[in-house]
Amino acid sequence: ALDERVAADTEIEFDAKAYVEGIWSNELMKVYNDAPDISLIIESLKSDSAGAFEKYGSSLGIGNIGYFRVKGQGTVASINENNVLVKVGRTIIEIETEFVYGNAIRDASGLVKVNDYDNTSDFNSISEFINEKIREEVIPVFRPGVKTGDKLRFQGAIELNQAHLDLEQIEVIPLTLQIIP
Repeated sequence: ALDERVAADTEIEFDAKAYVEGIWSNELMKVYNDAPDISLIIESLKSDSAGAFEKYGSSLGIGNIGYFRVKGQGTVASINENNVLVKVGRTIIEIETEFVYGNAIRDASGLVKVNDYDNTSDFNSISEFINEKIREEVIPVFRPGVKTGDKLRFQGAIELNQAHLDLEQIEVIPLTLQIIP
């Protein structure tokens, strides 16, 4: 019966890094490939913000914060220390290249639900590893080669507060960044 007691006391350690590696190329890329164009999101937010939050946003529950999957392309307007400004249509958006933190990519994806996890540290560690992968694998490949005037294709997530909606400079946490030759 010692075996049974040992088995009962052994909790399976959640490996967030392996989980993120497992969903990165397939599930995560697929939901972002299917993301609406950022111009559509912006127009929807301007004309009917509540409807846009309901139709396109994801949230973890009650509250004003919504996460949106977006994709788009535009022209690099300027390259700053912490971000790259991209002109998409008539709108300038900010692609974050330094401070990739938070839960926007995880929560906008809709793939990961807080109720699926017994403890919040496992749930939060998924965001940590997604963000780490972006900081270590996506941005270092993109950042050295990007120049003002480049055409850029991106996928990512935005976090917006419905009660304090500011569409002046939308910040995108990038999942993919591609300079179009």
